[in-house]
Amino acid sequence: MKKWIFKAALAQAAGSVGVLATLLLPTNVHAAAPLNDESDDPASELASFQVADGFEVKLFASEKDGVQKPIQMRFDSRGRMWVIGSTVYPQLQPGQIPNDKVLILEDTDHDGICDKTTVFADGLMIPTGIEIGHGGAYVGHGTELLFLKDTNGDDKADERRVIFRGFGTGDNHQNINSFLWGPGGELWMSQGLHTRSKVETPWGLVWLDKAGLWRFWPKRLKLEGYYGSEYEPQNPWGFSFTYWGEPIVNAGNNSSPIYPVPGLVANRRDEPPPLIWKNGNGRKTSGGDIVGTSHFPEAWQGLLILGGYINNAVWALQIKDDGAGFSLEDAPALIKSTSRKFRPVDVKFGPDGALYICDWYNSIIGHYQASFRHPDRDKVHGRIWRVTAKGRPLTPIPDFSHKSPAQVLEDLKSPDRWTRRFAKRVLADLPAQSVTNALLAWVKQPQRSDHELLEALGVSQSHEMVTPTLLKRLCEAKDPGARAYAAGVVGLWAERLPDPLSLLAPLVNDEHPRVRLQAVVACARVPRPKALETLLEVGKLPMDKFLVYAVNQAVFALKPVWKPALATLRLDQAGLDLLIRADGSPDTLQYVRASFRSTTSPEQRQSLCQTLLNYGNAADLVQVLQLGQSLSAEKLLPQVVNAVRARNLKPPEGAQALLEPFLNSQNSIVHGEALKLAALWKIQTVLVQAISAASDENAEPLLRKASIEALSEFGGQKDLLLKLASSPVDSVQSTAIAALVPLDPAEAARLAANIMNSSRNDALVTHVLYAFLQRRGATTFLVQSLSKAMVTREAANAGLRLLAASGRTEPALAQILNSAAGNLASEKWTLKDADSLVTEVRQQGNARRGAEVFQRPTLGCTVCHTVNGQGGALGPNLSALGTAQPIDFIIGAILEPQKEIKEGYMSISVTTRDGEEHQGYLLRENKEEIVLREALKNDEVRLRRDRIREQKQNGSIMPSGLADALSRAEFCDLVKYLSGLGKPNP
Repeated sequence: MKKWIFKAALAQAAGSVGVLATLLLPTNVHAAAPLNDESDDPASELASFQVADGFEVKLFASEKDGVQKPIQMRFDSRGRMWVIGSTVYPQLQPGQIPNDKVLILEDTDHDGICDKTTVFADGLMIPTGIEIGHGGAYVGHGTELLFLKDTNGDDKADERRVIFRGFGTGDNHQNINSFLWGPGGELWMSQGLHTRSKVETPWGLVWLDKAGLWRFWPKRLKLEGYYGSEYEPQNPWGFSFTYWGEPIVNAGNNSSPIYPVPGLVANRRDEPPPLIWKNGNGRKTSGGDIVGTSHFPEAWQGLLILGGYINNAVWALQIKDDGAGFSLEDAPALIKSTSRKFRPVDVKFGPDGALYICDWYNSIIGHYQASFRHPDRDKVHGRIWRVTAKGRPLTPIPDFSHKSPAQVLEDLKSPDRWTRRFAKRVLADLPAQSVTNALLAWVKQPQRSDHELLEALGVSQSHEMVTPTLLKRLCEAKDPGARAYAAGVVGLWAERLPDPLSLLAPLVNDEHPRVRLQAVVACARVPRPKALETLLEVGKLPMDKFLVYAVNQAVFALKPVWKPALATLRLDQAGLDLLIRADGSPDTLQYVRASFRSTTSPEQRQSLCQTLLNYGNAADLVQVLQLGQSLSAEKLLPQVVNAVRARNLKPPEGAQALLEPFLNSQNSIVHGEALKLAALWKIQTVLVQAISAASDENAEPLLRKASIEALSEFGGQKDLLLKLASSPVDSVQSTAIAALVPLDPAEAARLAANIMNSSRNDALVTHVLYAFLQRRGATTFLVQSLSKAMVTREAANAGLRLLAASGRTEPALAQILNSAAGNLASEKWTLKDADSLVTEVRQQGNARRGAEVFQRPTLGCTVCHTVNGQGGALGPNLSALGTAQPIDFIIGAILEPQKEIKEGYMSISVTTRDGEEHQGYLLRENKEEIVLREALKNDEVRLRRDRIREQKQNGSIMPSGLADALSRAEFCDLVKYLSGLGKPNP
């Protein structure tokens, strides 16, 4: 034991902790500094701040105002700040009587400095959460959720009521904390990693072990717990809600914040959630608020501001859409400090638009790294800092005191986040009937925006007033943010709605992934087998990590109701596949096996075959091949080949005997696919058949093509492939060259150059180029060969169409092909031209001519984009582009397609260990494999993770420079056409 610990303990035993303890300390250790110690002067700390340009920081309150060791702060609707703090933390001293407080801080003369402090409540012990509402304060107090109320108007709590008991206290900085009202009037709280809670409620016992989140509906005394594991966020400490009411949970441990919605289900499966701050690098954060005040500059609007207490900083993060969820990216920090005592543990915007920072102020921040009784633990200081923007007016402070419910409802239209939020709090505290009458009249007005209706729905939720008409209106709203929020409310109200699944069914199939996500989570709250059918519809659209997580949790939560009814459910192959992936247990696969054996329907058996190939084992593969002879082998064998290649399935015992009926088939497709399967399994006795069929000039073309592909899989047949590459038959020639690419890319490139020097056959050129694009580094050899050849215009245009359709960035190859096609760049467009182009588009652009430009094959627009039902589906549907985006945005999207990427259209590239290269959109992934929609094939490609060498994001598959070959007039015409899509004809 260190000497100072012993001496401090001796001093306490002597009953004279203060002076005596100080006298007994060694000379190199200091006791907590007194209030008048100049080293702890707020001015010294302020001088350590490095503040972002355009902002200034001033002291709002300190220990001189009674603020000691502040933990959390909240505002009330009058604009007063409420602060909880603890001088007891981290542990009560022997014989000490705890006297932690709840303070009310006021700036009565509005000069930005606290001039009035009221002790609302005292005698507390380490309060860790506070929120104001319903005429009092909810306080997290150890094992208890307290409600403290002033009944006589003197701003001092004279009523103390325990709402719930049983919250865990395994580690006091992980007790229930970070209280914040949600957009629906529910109270959010969190608890940390070493906490075990068992809370008795009128609805039954609620358990939550380890790190998790709480949601509490005060009027019904309904409490629900979520997550509860050792996974992120291990010590959640702070909530923020986006403009559309989506939650983000901050992490007070070395982990990332999370977007919690995918796991907001009861009875969840224990697995780590998707992380959203990849560059957090272990920065611990707490508190948090989102900029939404005109007092802050435009560039800061929407940023998430977090207290970086471990790094002595206040961070600013961009909240970016990431498919169904979000990602966080660093913006310039608001404050960095060289003071080790600067500990921002909470940040909140006030009614005036200023940002207030709760500074715990301590050199020691943990209790594992230093003793509980370490004398350097500060027990007396604390600060509230106030950050304002220089030269910008403060936000007018709203006064709700004399407004009627109808007038307060008008404040829901305010552009100011604080005003909207506290208007809802005022309405939540008013008598339900007066609010109900005003609300129903207010939402009937036809000019209400989607966001105004969303805020009104939140008011309705806060009074536990179910409003089906308003809810349905928002389920059909134009903005996906409104539809997503409405989907969540359908789940929360499921037991009080007549048919929640009828509302959720279209939302599960919504075009926006976040709407689908909320709908899936909502389905988990409907305990009916039909809910499983509904949520599995989501698998028909692209999946991402957030959706996969949500489906896994929803399937697990609903299993007690769907498992007994599985045989009665109507699940197509896509739904069944998704169920097997999400369930992750033998139950569903056993059901598929039993159904496969028992069904007499060829169509159903064919579908079940695919499911067994996707997820079954070697025994399943044997059964599929045995029963496949009674099915359509022409459909079955390609499925088997794809599954064996994607999953690297090893040959079962007796593989050649299983293949024999297919190898003897007179059907050229079946015979050819059987040869490819034998090649994948390296059944050398079949090699002779493949050589014979590939060399037979009289063989069916499809059989010969498949045989050549099998030779490439067998390996070692380079001489034969070189011979076949000079065949006069186009399909044989192109297949042989493609088969040579992985074996000898240089020789394959020489042969490909010969084809492009003479061929006018688009299919032949495309087939050959496709093989080079699929092989890592192969296009380098092709460029070398083409630079010495004369490429025909037809071949060049075919190659350009393939590049445009695939989204591949191959500058050297594209330059050769553009030159051969005569597409010399007439302009080099940049965003600097955007302003002048907007005017030209409006005044001189011709939509009819622009439509013709859009249709040009070399641009590839129609390959990727759908317009009015025509075109491809690789890129976003442009049918209503003109109604959604202004001209300057369209110009920017063409000139710099990587700058703004629509949700769900971030492409990735994957390189396998054997050199294959795939690029497209990630559809789904798990621990074993990833599935993407490849741009080249416009089809699903499954890749086992053990086959993958490299995976990276590429951005949009739309390459930059597509418009460089257009004249200025053609470019303006194209934009004119695009900007009119979806608009009525003039």
